[in-house]
Amino acid sequence: MLITTNFALILEVKNWTGTLIFDPHFQQLLRIHNDKEEGFHDPISQARHQTNQFRTWLNFNGFPGIPVEFLVVISHPSTIIKTDKDPLSISNKVLHSHHLLYRINEIENKYPQEKTDPKEIRKLCRTLLKKHNPSPSEILEHFNVSAEEVLTGVSCPKCTSLPMIFHWGKWHCPMCMFSSPLAHEAAIQDYFRLIKPSITNWEFRSFTHIPSPYTASRLLSRMNLSFKRNKRHRIYEKSPE
Repeated sequence: MLITTNFALILEVKNWTGTLIFDPHFQQLLRIHNDKEEGFHDPISQARHQTNQFRTWLNFNGFPGIPVEFLVVISHPSTIIKTDKDPLSISNKVLHSHHLLYRINEIENKYPQEKTDPKEIRKLCRTLLKKHNPSPSEILEHFNVSAEEVLTGVSCPKCTSLPMIFHWGKWHCPMCMFSSPLAHEAAIQDYFRLIKPSITNWEFRSFTHIPSPYTASRLLSRMNLSFKRNKRHRIYEKSPE
């Protein structure tokens, strides 16, 4: 997102290769790559939805009147962009990255009058950073990855190999022989970011490859996580940031 005193600009950047065919009628995107056809959500619709949400957010948080525009940027220079329907509306919103500066200049010419001042822009940026808390599903959706595709296990802090093995109170890497008693803490933070903001003993064991529920309970307790208890077990929760 680019924010100026005259306007805000949302950039939906896609690093797709091959041939992209935009279909505004069905609001979908077809990609042809290596003789394989794939369907995706229409990034124009995604960016338009984000724009509408951001306009509402600006009004709700005390920053009314700032125009919000959006563009879909294809970052790979060899990607071919096509459409059989309404080519003008597609070309107005979809572009290769090398054309971005020119389009930003066009938007600047469209909004020559300042809508706010630099002080308010800094306040707006601080508010955005404070309010920004993407849910795990949004992160996976952004990268088009399902929860089942996330690699499990504790990653070695030294060589990043997966998985480390827990034995005699420490995590041991079978690749570089590094050991650490706390390597699981980074794995759990990854779980909170990517899967969901809470974890049970069973989910912890499944994600870190620990067979013993007693060992898992001891490790979770030492992380000082907040928790709540249902009828059967504790549910550990991500600490507020």
